[in-house]
Amino acid sequence: MLPRYFNTDIDNRKRQINTLKIFNDNVVEITEGCEFDVSFNAGDHSLTVRVTLGGDFPKAKPLLEIRPLIEHPWVNEKGVVNTAPGLLNFTPHSDLGRVVQAVIREFQRNPPALASTDSSKPSSVPKLDAESRTSPSFSRYSLSPPIHPGSTMFPELNLLSTEELRFLDECDERQIEFIEELPSVKDQNRMLDDLASQIEELAEENLRKESRLCELRQTVDARIEEVAKLAFDNEQLFSIYQNLSEKYSPRNIQEELGKAAKAAEEESEKIAEQFLHGELDVDRFLNMFIKTKAVFQLRKTKEEKLCHQLNRLEKAGF
Repeated sequence: MLPRYFNTDIDNRKRQINTLKIFNDNVVEITEGCEFDVSFNAGDHSLTVRVTLGGDFPKAKPLLEIRPLIEHPWVNEKGVVNTAPGLLNFTPHSDLGRVVQAVIREFQRNPPALASTDSSKPSSVPKLDAESRTSPSFSRYSLSPPIHPGSTMFPELNLLSTEELRFLDECDERQIEFIEELPSVKDQNRMLDDLASQIEELAEENLRKESRLCELRQTVDARIEEVAKLAFDNEQLFSIYQNLSEKYSPRNIQEELGKAAKAAEEESEKIAEQFLHGELDVDRFLNMFIKTKAVFQLRKTKEEKLCHQLNRLEKAGF
């Protein structure tokens, strides 16, 4: 079995709205993402389908309303489409655009009559109770929607005899078989089969790309590991750089020169003490003392000169 790929409810809602605009003309958005009007002509009448999407859509069915009011078995007295096959079987995987398109095509193939505004007239669809269903006169109404001039919901019913209609009304299996043989249902099933084939082809194509995707993922993982190693090396080098920067900063060099000069001065004083205690002869004393004093003087001079230059730079704002 091919794997399924699920989108979020928001993505599915956007996809459903896109199918509405793709499969239907004259789509006008009334309320962003919630209400849409689709206008069309059916016979001599200009009709409009108001498509309302609730907060739970596409988990919940859309609401389709026809204006002006018409007389049609799919439409109740308030103008709400409630028995269209696409709505009865609507799921989150249905196409909103195709469902609305099927409703519009039904009205265009069989243009309905406008509903009468006179409330005193009886309803065009008789209400049947349990007694009337068993009476002989029931054969006039059994499964037969109201017939308007030149239109009917199921023209195939006109070809059936009274006995066949009774059998169809009483047998659920025959009803399912009859519905499955309807051209509109066949068209919808064919579209569903085509869509399933397209999904299967897309899934197979995605599976064919799986090996390449694994290779790319491995390459990315290797590069991430390389980047992590470079980042670690960079941290170490930066630490070394900071240490060297502090060590060889001008102020630090000045301090080190001062320390070195003081050490040379202490060394010269130690040599002088050794001479005074008779531990060194004159020639050796002079040689060592002069050399140590020269080192002290050189370091002291460099330290004072560097300190003077740094103070001038600090005063200049550097």
